[in-house]
Amino acid sequence: MIFEVKKIRLETLSEYLSEIRGQLNLLPTEVAERTGIPPKFLEMLEQNHFHQLPPDVYVLGFLRQLAGIYAVDANTLIEQYKKECGIQRQLHARPLFSASWTKKIFGKFVITPKALSVAAGLLFVIVTLGYIIWQVGSINKTPSLDIVSPQDRQIISDSVITVSGRTDPGTSLNINNKSVFVDSQGDFTTQIGIDNGQEQLVFTASNKFNKTSTKTLTVIGENSPAVLSASTTAPQLSAASVQLKLEFTGPATFTVDGSSPQVINFNAGDVKVLSAQDKITISTSDAGATKATYNGQSLGFLGKPKEKLVNVPFFPQSDTIPNTTP
Repeated sequence: MIFEVKKIRLETLSEYLSEIRGQLNLLPTEVAERTGIPPKFLEMLEQNHFHQLPPDVYVLGFLRQLAGIYAVDANTLIEQYKKECGIQRQLHARPLFSASWTKKIFGKFVITPKALSVAAGLLFVIVTLGYIIWQVGSINKTPSLDIVSPQDRQIISDSVITVSGRTDPGTSLNINNKSVFVDSQGDFTTQIGIDNGQEQLVFTASNKFNKTSTKTLTVIGENSPAVLSASTTAPQLSAASVQLKLEFTGPATFTVDGSSPQVINFNAGDVKVLSAQDKITISTSDAGATKATYNGQSLGFLGKPKEKLVNVPFFPQSDTIPNTTP
């Protein structure tokens, strides 16, 4: 049998396949039987459901089979299929937030002075509620307190120890009931005089809501036995020894029997008793803030306020009062 194929206008591949089959008076079942193409795939080709077809390697084979029955050029069918299939794939790969979707949501939204006022009011309410919640949380929150140095049970070989750590900014800090400066970042550093034996350091951090955090550390002093606290019983003086009791409010440097100089920063009311066999040497940047008692004899202040003394010696001879004039 010879088929005469009329020339038709090629609009889409599906329309072309359906129309040419109709011109040849072939039923889909007949085409499927002659080509071996499953009827459902033939139907998908004629209904433009390319995305439901199997992989292209099979579809291209179907098109070659149809070209043989319909007496048309197989390359023309294949080229048209690839074009239309590419268009369909692009349509199915549209972005999640398409222009039509956003237009449905925001298309009717118009920025007006009233809308801006409402938005500003809502923003103010949200910020105010957030601030109130933060304040309530702050009222119930105890301040943080982290001690960096010293460590608990640390052995201290000097007569002074550097204490450092961190707490919340704006927090008041006391160590052994003495106020310590806390900077704007919450860091603090200070020096504390340490006697021999065990000594407790009690840290108390308080915020403006009277919430407190407390930590206690124990340090063990093993410094020179020549440095004693005022509460410690002073040793009995021999004929060849010197004892010096100092009360000061500022930094001081001292040496005992030629040892290495020691620098201490004291708070108001701090007292230290030094004793030596040969000599005690004192330096201070504020003689007017340093009182001395030499071998039991009160010397009063060592000089005028802000007066600087450098290496003033104190010898065992109890009848010799050292000259503190720099």
